[in-house]
Amino acid sequence: MEWIVEKQLVSPTTGTFFALASDTNNTKVIIWYKGSYFIRSGNIIKTGCFGIVINGKARNIEVMHTFPFNHTVWNTFTSTISCPGNEGVIRCESTCSDRCLFDICPYGNKPLLETTG
Repeated sequence: MEWIVEKQLVSPTTGTFFALASDTNNTKVIIWYKGSYFIRSGNIIKTGCFGIVINGKARNIEVMHTFPFNHTVWNTFTSTISCPGNEGVIRCESTCSDRCLFDICPYGNKPLLETTG
């Protein structure tokens, strides 16, 4: 089956990701996953007996749960998961590093170094 990713979210406090994807019939699902690859908008996910392939390459992800898309659920996720990248704000530095479980920011942000005076 083939899915096109429409939106994505990062959950810094859990170290997991969410992807909103749709198939050719416009059936939408929310994929909750973890792993070493960040699925972004526009990515193509193919699933089958071969596993999970994203943009033509096998990726190391673990799907924790997949469930039908629901606007209320997605809006709850977007309003309660705090990450600057989720809001489309890609900064050179991020202030949320102290509560972020990712060693490397999926959005490419760098932790803001605090100075002591």
